[in-house]
Amino acid sequence: MEINFIIEFVITTGIGVISFFLKRTMDELDTCRKNIAKIKEDYITKEDFFREQNENRRKLDRIMDILLEMKGEING
Repeated sequence: MEINFIIEFVITTGIGVISFFLKRTMDELDTCRKNIAKIKEDYITKEDFFREQNENRRKLDRIMDILLEMKGEING
């Protein structure tokens, strides 16, 4: 009877340990998947970045032209 109890205890403990590590691994995997989804939402492509930079440069050039025109350095 005592041998059966020991065997059952060892098997139950082994299943508990395996379950603990499996749950922890699955939780980490879920966290990684959520992080990847967030990165995909916030990601900007290289082409989009360069397009935005060029647009900002054009706007700054227009602002500089207006300021220089107001100062009288460019005869509009």
